[in-house]
Amino acid sequence: MRKIILDCDTGTDDAMAIIMAALSKDIDLSAITCVHGNLPLRNTLENTLRVVEMLGIDVPVYKGCPEPMVQHILPGRILNVRGQQQKRTDENGETARIHDEYLPLPKATIKEQPQHAVSFLVDTLRREKLTVVAVGPGTNVAMALRMDPSIAENIEELVIMGGGVSCSNISQAAEANFFWDPEAASILLSAKTKVTVFPLDATTSALFTEADGNDFRAVGGRASDFFGSLIVEFVQRMAKVGISNTADPDDHSCAIHDALCILYLIDPSFVTDIRHETAFVDVSGGFADGMLIVDRRSYFEKIGDVNIAYRVDKQKVKNLILDILQSAN
Repeated sequence: MRKIILDCDTGTDDAMAIIMAALSKDIDLSAITCVHGNLPLRNTLENTLRVVEMLGIDVPVYKGCPEPMVQHILPGRILNVRGQQQKRTDENGETARIHDEYLPLPKATIKEQPQHAVSFLVDTLRREKLTVVAVGPGTNVAMALRMDPSIAENIEELVIMGGGVSCSNISQAAEANFFWDPEAASILLSAKTKVTVFPLDATTSALFTEADGNDFRAVGGRASDFFGSLIVEFVQRMAKVGISNTADPDDHSCAIHDALCILYLIDPSFVTDIRHETAFVDVSGGFADGMLIVDRRSYFEKIGDVNIAYRVDKQKVKNLILDILQSAN
């Protein structure tokens, strides 16, 4: 079993990642740490607690950083960003957003742990080796690595959802997780350990429809029903906001971004294109703030152990999800 800490900003796809990690017999989900992201920390924390309680699992949840490391110091830093908020107002004056404030689950009755997520990461990684999966802005993990760089020796693998080599979403150049804390993303890519990145290139190469969501719901059980409903509702929200991951503006099938990072640890064979790259993140504060940059010049040596996934097999991903959901019943 892969023992992991999952660091997330729980919304739709983070919830899918939690479900996959909790249900898989190949994953030992030892803790979840929460960070700011597309939603404020109060929302991502509450959403995490709701999912954990729905699953009935005994996994501690830690509250982490409410804002990026330094991005907010300069108030004009993101003035050049066009279209941060993915929302649309319809003819009735109602505003649809790609991320709801809270997941459609009962308000959590369980509570987070008293220790801060960053100090928990440092304390834990000083004692034991495990895998860290970071599927939100990298603030918590990056702060831990800054507090004690030696903990990288105990990170067996750092799996990241973030960036886009030829894709972007939250800005004209960047993916949301890297955009919300570019400095943190840069620190993660330079960590002295094996780093595997699932950027938008990979995650949007396997798109899921309402029919796929209903296939997952048909497995039966509360977790399967919720997992499938997340996809159905995500597709519907994308249609309302007017987002398409393809050249067809009427195609609103969704990516399950964060869940791929967990599934990769279970069976990486669905990744059909992964490359050892030299990668950086733009932190200049201009139009490209948070952009993932890959240096492929042949006359420079590669830096670090960064592996970037570019494409996955959708059918293999779907079959793997079905296997996990069915085995949990």
